[in-house]
Amino acid sequence: MARSEILLDSGTNEVELAEFVLGGNHFGVNVAKIREFIPLDGLTITTMPGQPPSIAGVFLLRGRSIPLLDLRAYLELPQGRESAKQVVVVTEFNKMTSAFIADHIQRIHRVSWSDFCPLNHYLAANNPLVTGSVSLGGKEVLVLDLESIVGDIFPESVINYSEAPGEEPSLQERRRGKHLFFAEDSAVIRTKVAKILAAVGYEGLRIFDNGQDCLDAVKALQIQAQQEGRPMDQYLNLILTDIEMPKMDGLTLCRQVKQDLRLEVPVIIFSSLINQQMAAKCQRVGANAFASKPETERLLALIDHHCLGTPAPD
Repeated sequence: MARSEILLDSGTNEVELAEFVLGGNHFGVNVAKIREFIPLDGLTITTMPGQPPSIAGVFLLRGRSIPLLDLRAYLELPQGRESAKQVVVVTEFNKMTSAFIADHIQRIHRVSWSDFCPLNHYLAANNPLVTGSVSLGGKEVLVLDLESIVGDIFPESVINYSEAPGEEPSLQERRRGKHLFFAEDSAVIRTKVAKILAAVGYEGLRIFDNGQDCLDAVKALQIQAQQEGRPMDQYLNLILTDIEMPKMDGLTLCRQVKQDLRLEVPVIIFSSLINQQMAAKCQRVGANAFASKPETERLLALIDHHCLGTPAPD
């Protein structure tokens, strides 16, 4: 059955979280990533020769071949008794459709990102598959980093960048003088994007694992700029942010920077959730631009446009 579409207002810092059970563990995934739920019973799954254990096979859905992930095998969870309630969760993000098997869907919760607890830095470094947790109904629900999981299984869906030939030598020098903030809860994505930006010259990068910490740092710079009587662009030239983050999401971060703080600092939304509906939400909160993961070349072109005045990408 297709999931019902639940429309959240832009910048309310709320999320619809689908809670599912796998191997006795409770996990959560943003409903915005879910396309539909299908009962596993009766579904024809074709196994592919040489596929890793994390891929259960493929199945046809309205004429399209969809890869089916075995998260139990990927996460190395203990085998449990199979249930007639097992469900295939079809997801769509990073411009890719895939699916995974859940023992059953518990329910869908509407919660605030402020209720989420990000993993501490030590745990995040050693367990990049979970971005945080939230307490729901007296139990701890772990929020999976599906982008990193799917990217590990299908490398073509991950962020990558090939430096454009013939790039102006002076371009890297101009980039070095800019100050950027980057908010992203996925340790894997943070590392990849930071490495790419540093390689092309954007070395003045400050990184945050949630929107609230990023906003607090922006407020501190605004106060410093006012006290020292200098324009804000001497301290901060651009904010790059994901949408899904503990404490505060990227849409709320953008809305507060633009509408509450009334800053003209460019904000670019970089998310796996970008579609027509989400693009409209980005525009409503005042984002200057948005790009879908893994469109890294477009992202860099957007950053150059807003920081250096280069031509905007199509």
